[in-house]
Amino acid sequence: MADVDKLVIAGEIGRQTALEYIEYTFEPGVMYALSGRNGAGKSTLLLTLAGELEPVSGEVTFGGTPPGDVTNAGNIVRVSDPIFLPDLSLGEHIELMQRKTKVDLSDALTTWQLGELLPLPLPPAQLSSGQRQRAFLAIQLYLPTQVLLMDEPERYLDTHWQQCLTAELRNLASAGRVVVVATHSADMLAACDHRIVVGHHG
Repeated sequence: MADVDKLVIAGEIGRQTALEYIEYTFEPGVMYALSGRNGAGKSTLLLTLAGELEPVSGEVTFGGTPPGDVTNAGNIVRVSDPIFLPDLSLGEHIELMQRKTKVDLSDALTTWQLGELLPLPLPPAQLSSGQRQRAFLAIQLYLPTQVLLMDEPERYLDTHWQQCLTAELRNLASAGRVVVVATHSADMLAACDHRIVVGHHG
């Protein structure tokens, strides 16, 4: 497989102080789990892989260039806490994202059972935490990206929706994406092809 398809890290992750040296190659078509105790560095690793945080030493590359390079714009998406535009209803937000990304979210809205929420004149802040998370995932999961980095995406979801999320992530990996998930969910861990324990040297 061509190196251009791979996300590669060989360096120390951390902010001012290195937490751990990690050397790993993430390949398309594979779903990876990041596990470890709270504070071990899972979110820091995701930020580093996304190019939002520089490694303390070493390098991260996707397609042979740093993930934050302009040539990788749109290639890597990191999904964490749900964020919405505060002045728009959920329906207005969905319409805006479809126009901006040119992605038809009709199937995603059906998968995540959001149709009944779209006509409501409510900002997402007034929805339940589970509804907000489902809406955020429906928008973020299907962007035309090559690498999907997920930080505890199962949060706020009940068992049914966690199972739905796991199935969707498996489908996205099977379609050729690099999928990396930081998770505490035993079911999510079991669904992944490879597991990386972060902080086990600490």
